[in-house]
Amino acid sequence: MNEKLQFSWGHIIAFLALIAVSYISFVGYTYLTNGNFTYALIGMGVTDLLFIIFFIGAQQMKASGEKMNKKIIFERIFVFGSPIILIGGMIAMSHFWTVHSKNDEIVNAFSESINSSKKLFDDYETYSNGRIEAYEKSLNQIIANKSSNIKAFKDAGYEDGRANIQKENMVETLRLQLLSQNYDSLKTVAVKWIDDASHGASTWNVFLLGNTREIVSALNSWENQLKSFAAREMSNEALVNEVPKFSSNEAQKAVIGIESLTATYTTQKFPTLTAIVFGIIVYLMLMFPYFIQERHTKSVVRLVGNENSKHNKTHKSKRKHPKTNDEDEDELTLNLEEDNDYPSF
Repeated sequence: MNEKLQFSWGHIIAFLALIAVSYISFVGYTYLTNGNFTYALIGMGVTDLLFIIFFIGAQQMKASGEKMNKKIIFERIFVFGSPIILIGGMIAMSHFWTVHSKNDEIVNAFSESINSSKKLFDDYETYSNGRIEAYEKSLNQIIANKSSNIKAFKDAGYEDGRANIQKENMVETLRLQLLSQNYDSLKTVAVKWIDDASHGASTWNVFLLGNTREIVSALNSWENQLKSFAAREMSNEALVNEVPKFSSNEAQKAVIGIESLTATYTTQKFPTLTAIVFGIIVYLMLMFPYFIQERHTKSVVRLVGNENSKHNKTHKSKRKHPKTNDEDEDELTLNLEEDNDYPSF
């Protein structure tokens, strides 16, 4: 009696609902803003704050035994305003359920795009091996034409009697330059990330799927690093043939595929059935502390009306139904019978 529920099992239920609201609203805002985690955190924080004020605040106002006439005003604002606050907070949460309803489609498109970026490294290795082979052929050609073009022989850096050994060293230098330890490290890290991303892709994993800008940045970074490896040339590499530039469409294909998901992430639609059911459940869980909170006995006000109005209605009802003569006689008889039970002295 007159106990204000500071913390009860009802609050635990509300707290669990608030945890669900926090994460799902964060994910929803992340998708709506195309991966802007800062805005998503702000949106989640505002949602949590309003939910705490309106839902927990309603329970606190109901339990108060002080300034009840003023606090009933806030209680009514909180209770009758809570559905509006819930609908406002459900904008982001409903959007998450819209995105989640296309989980398989989104994950497949994402995985295909990410996996296609592996071909970027296949293209680079094909390019590198072809360039090394062409370089070796040009060096052999210069050696073979030594007698007719001594200038090219000297320009290539050959010395009489050591040309074949020098050629082997030059070819190996180009190989180490194009397919260096740095390239191996880059490929290992990238392929591992691609494999992990393909297995961990889910609309629940907002830090992966929702962060498309970082993913696109990573793909462009890999391509630029490979181009920087290919940009270095041997001093005599262009004596016979022009050195080809590295190019691959695979990274851009992956970027286009990932960016195409943006429309799915940011387009809002009518709430799904799952979102509606989720909203109803969350509302009931958040209102649980209010439902189980007993009103202070000193309070004569109620959520609708007050105790005085109820008392007046009861009093008026009695006045509308006066006692009949038969009822008076029955009461008189009853009193006489009761008096007969006691002896007179």
